[in-house]
Amino acid sequence: MEPATHLQVLSERADALLGAAAGSAEVAVPTCPDWTVADLVVHVGLVWDWASKIVASREHAARDDPPEDRSDHALRAWAKLRAARLCDELGAADPEADCWTFGLPRTVRFWFRRQALETALHAWDAEGAVGTPSRIDPEVAADGVDEHLRVIVPRSVRRQPDAWSGQTVHLHRTDGDGEWVVRLGPGAEVAVDHVHSKADLALRGTAEALWLWCANRATADELGIERFGAEEVAARWHSAMTF
Repeated sequence: MEPATHLQVLSERADALLGAAAGSAEVAVPTCPDWTVADLVVHVGLVWDWASKIVASREHAARDDPPEDRSDHALRAWAKLRAARLCDELGAADPEADCWTFGLPRTVRFWFRRQALETALHAWDAEGAVGTPSRIDPEVAADGVDEHLRVIVPRSVRRQPDAWSGQTVHLHRTDGDGEWVVRLGPGAEVAVDHVHSKADLALRGTAEALWLWCANRATADELGIERFGAEEVAARWHSAMTF
């Protein structure tokens, strides 16, 4: 996906998230344990603010403190301002400019993708907390799978290098092109390839289902994913992959 598409996804899904949050501040978010919708809005607002500072300066930035006023209207207005600021900063930025990131590429392009996908996933969380979440666009979800395996999973594995010793997971998308084989460990090593290959655990499903499974939003059974192979690898993923 190109930066302009990521920027559109970010803007649209930020609006969807904040729309779902209206009047729902104290509602629990089942897919984000121990969070209410207000907690989720605070989280994304702080992330949007942090990312906008990084894009503006091209350097690492400190995160702000959460807002003191968590009333429904004030909290959503606070977050909406930060989403708009992030969209403005990204819209004015050169995607190929060098920039501090916590993953590849080391350019502003990283932040277009990261913020679009984090916002899309959390919009799904917010909508699910108050009703039925919108379906995630298949191409956005496939992008989410790829970014999750290449950026988010390595961070989790680095935090728990002893949890993995070379186990492999094969993800096969059924609603379009897309296959991934990820090797976890040994140690903090993570390798991702776009290949069709045997693995310890194989999963077949839509791009949306695979992304939600990767991000521990639901089980394979709940998402209608076919799975083959080592169930213990799936169980370890859900217990050890923290994001």
